[in-house]
Amino acid sequence: MNIVQSFLQYPFDRKSREYFREWQISKMKLIMTFVVRDEENIIEQNIRFHKAMGVDGFIVLSHNSLDRTNEILEKLKTEMGGGLKVIYKSTPDHKHNVWVEEMIKIAKDDYKADWVINADADEFYYSKSWNLKKSIYDMKKFNVNVFILEAYTFIPDDRADFLTCPNFAERYVPYGEYSLMDDKEKSICQEYVAPYPCTKVIHKTKGFKNIAIGNHNVIMKNKRMIKSTDIALYHYTVKNYAGCEAKVKKWFESAKFMGEGLGGHVKRMIKLYDEGKLRQYYENKYGKQVRDILTKNGILVTDPSVYNFMKYHNIPTVMNFYN
Repeated sequence: MNIVQSFLQYPFDRKSREYFREWQISKMKLIMTFVVRDEENIIEQNIRFHKAMGVDGFIVLSHNSLDRTNEILEKLKTEMGGGLKVIYKSTPDHKHNVWVEEMIKIAKDDYKADWVINADADEFYYSKSWNLKKSIYDMKKFNVNVFILEAYTFIPDDRADFLTCPNFAERYVPYGEYSLMDDKEKSICQEYVAPYPCTKVIHKTKGFKNIAIGNHNVIMKNKRMIKSTDIALYHYTVKNYAGCEAKVKKWFESAKFMGEGLGGHVKRMIKLYDEGKLRQYYENKYGKQVRDILTKNGILVTDPSVYNFMKYHNIPTVMNFYN
């Protein structure tokens, strides 16, 4: 008697139901895709984090990386075997959504993926059950093919080992509350006024049509979407000042190839960098006085979920490739 026959024979036995659930979760295939460039300070932590979180395999496209990113990926590829596929691109132009769609096809055809997470190297998808596949399976009862998640934005305190910092913006202020703030508080809290627009999606491979630039949305056949209540996205958009400067420098160097593909935020950051005003921008956005006001208004909270998970699974927050 196989497990399906067993469940049909004893459908109301709780132990049988749980066994059947675990069996179905084990059969589900979840793959993550990444487009990266010069992410040596986070890509290994990210992959190890998500592997421990239940992801079955990874497809990583490295575009013109000049730091140790490619060496790290090759090391992980040797370690993980078929669980990690690495693609290298050296083209001057950046075709993010085209490349992501190519990787989704690989995930579906080669890895037989049921679900895909299209992530950036600085995004950590955290399941409250410590297993992303369990979270996805338990939401299947709503018969959806897309989960939408709001990002918790990292608020750095400029420590070098940024993954040990637990500061995140996890509350967005209703406009009525914002209107009662003084001018100084308004200038600091203005980007955290609800509704907060930064969302990402997790989606099925079946019925997939197109992905939006930045993986903020997806076009599906018979799209059925729901907000996930069990998966949180921790987004380390800016790790510390050194990371901020390095990221904007990359944008500055790539701007001539991206053309109209540049968003308004990227253009503003490039302008600040070009004018030598990036450090002042960083302090105005993340300095101690700013963090104190965000904390006072309940926007910045201490949430060590990512760090605690990494510590439990013995994943170093700082990797030494040569050890």
